[in-house]
Amino acid sequence: EGDEAGVRSALDRGARPEVTVPIDAGESWSLLTVAAFKGHEHLLSLLLQAGLSIEGGGTTDITPLMMAAQYGHAQTVKALLDLRGNPLAMDSRGRTALHFAALKGHQQCVAALLPVTPPTPAHLEAYTPVHLASYRGHVEVLEQLAGAGWPLTARDSDGNTPMHSAAAGGRVTCVQWLVQRGGDTSMQNNAGHTPLDKELVTAVKEGDEAGVRSALDRGARPEVTVPTNAGVSWSLLTVAASKGHEHLLSLLLQAGLSIEGGGTTDRTPLMMAAQNGHAHTVKALLDLRGNPLAMDSDGWTALHFAAWEGHQQCVAALLPVTPPTPAHLEAYTPVHAASYRGHVEVLEQLAGAGWPLTAKNSDGDTPMHCAAAGGRVTCVQWLVQRGGDTSMQNNAGLTPLDQELVTAVMEGDEAGVRSALDRGARPEVTVPTNAGVSWSLLTVAASKGHEHLLSLLLQAGLSIEGGGTTDRTPLMMAAQNGHAHTVKALLDLRGNPLAMDSEGWTALHFAAWEGHQQCVAALLPVTPPTPAHLEAHTPVHVASYGGHVEVLEQLAGAGWPLTARDSDGDTPMHFAAAGGRVTCVQWLVQRGGDTSMQNNAGHTPLDQELVTAVEEGDEAGVRSALDRGARPEVTVPTIAGVSWSLLTVAASEGHEHLLSLLLQAGLSIEGGGTTDMTPLMMAAQNGHAHTVKALLDLRGNPLAMDSEGWTALHFASRQGHQQCVAALLPVTPPTPAHLEAYTPVHVASYYGHVEVLEQLAGAGWPLTARDSDGDTPMHLAAAGGRVTCVQWLVQRGGDTSIQNNAGHTPLDKELVTAVMEGDEAGVRSALDRGARPEVTIPTDTGESCSLLTDAARGGHEHLLSLLLQAGLSIEGGGTTDMTPLMMAAQNGHAHTVKALLDLRGNPLAMNSI
Repeated sequence: EGDEAGVRSALDRGARPEVTVPIDAGESWSLLTVAAFKGHEHLLSLLLQAGLSIEGGGTTDITPLMMAAQYGHAQTVKALLDLRGNPLAMDSRGRTALHFAALKGHQQCVAALLPVTPPTPAHLEAYTPVHLASYRGHVEVLEQLAGAGWPLTARDSDGNTPMHSAAAGGRVTCVQWLVQRGGDTSMQNNAGHTPLDKELVTAVKEGDEAGVRSALDRGARPEVTVPTNAGVSWSLLTVAASKGHEHLLSLLLQAGLSIEGGGTTDRTPLMMAAQNGHAHTVKALLDLRGNPLAMDSDGWTALHFAAWEGHQQCVAALLPVTPPTPAHLEAYTPVHAASYRGHVEVLEQLAGAGWPLTAKNSDGDTPMHCAAAGGRVTCVQWLVQRGGDTSMQNNAGLTPLDQELVTAVMEGDEAGVRSALDRGARPEVTVPTNAGVSWSLLTVAASKGHEHLLSLLLQAGLSIEGGGTTDRTPLMMAAQNGHAHTVKALLDLRGNPLAMDSEGWTALHFAAWEGHQQCVAALLPVTPPTPAHLEAHTPVHVASYGGHVEVLEQLAGAGWPLTARDSDGDTPMHFAAAGGRVTCVQWLVQRGGDTSMQNNAGHTPLDQELVTAVEEGDEAGVRSALDRGARPEVTVPTIAGVSWSLLTVAASEGHEHLLSLLLQAGLSIEGGGTTDMTPLMMAAQNGHAHTVKALLDLRGNPLAMDSEGWTALHFASRQGHQQCVAALLPVTPPTPAHLEAYTPVHVASYYGHVEVLEQLAGAGWPLTARDSDGDTPMHLAAAGGRVTCVQWLVQRGGDTSIQNNAGHTPLDKELVTAVMEGDEAGVRSALDRGARPEVTIPTDTGESCSLLTDAARGGHEHLLSLLLQAGLSIEGGGTTDMTPLMMAAQNGHAHTVKALLDLRGNPLAMNSI
């Protein structure tokens, strides 16, 4: 109330000035903030003397100065500034007191704040007071801000200028004012919208038909799309439909938009209207020929969305134009959706329209399974009354009652679990997971922290060690997820703390990995330390990598060795260094850790830190590790069994900003380690064009070859990385056609990269060169099944009759490849186009075999009759004395052996031995 005498009296009698005041927004304010909000500047000094902060307090992030500015209390603003209130303080959205004054159009407050609030430079992406004043239409405030040097063309983080904001707010006068001062009406924000487009978007969102017409008449582009929080974009018609603005639909269609929407979303305007329950809009879209059978990427139609949300009027509008899906098609139908969400009224509508109530989706779930999973008892009863089978199992072997039990366990619903078990649900069922394994219900309960269900499930016959196909026990899952009470309960129920998964991890490993100290504390007394001489990945390693110093304290206190090595020779200090956990490294050093100890790859912890920094592209981390003595010459072992230099690692990851730094440290531009691939090859293979250019600028050799004779251009061509190819072509001269070499043209042909072939041909690479097997690029394109490449090569003079060293034309090569791969359609296609079935295939032993022999060797019995019909002999051919039957028998293809015998292959034929 601004009662100064009352404030003094209350303080004198012991009232606490630090109390805060709750407000409707769910926050609390300090008393100084309240006084500023009310404009009681005469109370400020008194409250400050009582110990309050000039910047406020409570849970709000809005300062007293912001409050006074927002509510137009100019005298209070001045008083707070005199008392050293900070005009540059920001709330969580980056707004200062000047922002609030500009938003509300309080000119006197703006005038007081301008001298102490310097303009934000235009190049910083920030939402400035100019944006706010523009959005709210305060031209007078814009005059003040411009006079104080605030830029009128600054962009916010979405790329919006003040003119965009003015247009979005429908502030025509502000737009005109900004134009007169040089504002650019064609400037686009990050979504590609000009200010006029922004005005159109806002008008569509608000359903402002006059505004939409006006914006379109003045040149706004109806085809612009609107980004959404889901990461996709919508057309303006989709926006209008989602908002229920059916009066805008015809206008937007006349402007050229599609009734099926646009942008990057796969949802149509009809789906959006149905989802949001706009029945009139649904009807209008149907009248305008919107397609009710269109599907999104999940196979959902507009009827699915209406059924999911329970919008009965929308369902009623869509049913006549959405015929039921037959029950034998495995599809998630609107009946499934309505059942899961418990919309019995919608089920009545769907059943009345002939939708089957027992259809299965791709997981084998019926609507009753979905209703049970959603805990929709009324829906289950309704479905049972209409003939639903409670014993029907889905693909996971669950009946609807089992599904009800699973859902109850997941939700920790003890009454639901008891009820399902009492009615015959099977506790032994397992639950499939996203990781491709299945869990027992006890494992599910433990992972969720539902310790109150454990005894009940054990009494039902489940094992304390879990079940399903996972190798993780319930105790491990509880420990991993930090459920300390569940961990203790499982231990009390004799869960085994020493059980290991396939990686050798116990429950203590999982707790240490996640840093769950209470779980660690519960497990330590029952998990004895692993001796240091055993090469094992211990909880100490895990905690070190995760940076959990508190857990390390616990483990060390329980006697776990701090210098143990795992099977790669890594100590906990190596792990801490690899994880960039400086505090853990220091902690381990203080407890006797040896920074010079090397792992099996020869890396010290500091080397490991350097390796990790290079892998992550962390330049500061690389500099720091090098400055402290990490060795740049260390190499990194790979899964392929070779090792790479750090420069090779950086190039493979596209970290071109590290190249000069690593070269200055003494590394070679051509890489190192045991790999024969150079950094340039790695960058080219992985499509890092900027890194390729940087390596070339640093004199990386584009003509270097690996053991197969491949250059960087080969690798770029293989992957179809056109920008890398473009960078390498000027420095990689073509190989002459008469040299038998496997060229980048061969590579691009085999992998079907026509665009790369265009680049190579333009740079003079011959299109008819032969490799050491006599194959031309056309042979390779045919072998890869690249029809477009073959056609492209033919158009440029390629000879389809040219034979390789084995006597194969490109079409023969296509046939041979199809036979080797067991591709029946490919074999038929090649034969139909004239491929010669009598060609033979050279083998590793220096002999040749017929196509029938090769099919038998590969176990492709489905090709035998086709090849026999083409004229081949059941006894094979070529120079080998092994028959097809011998080949199939040798390679263990029993079905092929039987097929050959049925086709009268001679089991008594003998080879030369």
